[in-house]
Amino acid sequence: MRFWRGRQSLHGVSVCYRDAWECTHPGEDGHTFTRANPLVAHGETAWDDARRIDYLLVRCGDHGPTLEVVACARIFDQPVDGVWASDHFGVTADLAVPSRSA
Repeated sequence: MRFWRGRQSLHGVSVCYRDAWECTHPGEDGHTFTRANPLVAHGETAWDDARRIDYLLVRCGDHGPTLEVVACARIFDQPVDGVWASDHFGVTADLAVPSRSA
């Protein structure tokens, strides 16, 4: 993720994608793989460290992001009728075409 988010180059190549979660929730972890989900806590891959494994990235061009991140949220982070959708939460984002003057 460091490469994709423009924080480290690889063999002289660099790219920059904007992290939708980071844009709308600065300073929040946004963990999507955590023991708060019982499928993780009691599954074969029970990890002690919560972390984010799901991302939505927006491409950047010469003048910044190509789309504006309006909102971003975790999804499937609660059970429905006692059933969890997955062992990790999903991420969704609302995107808009940025209003820029030429």
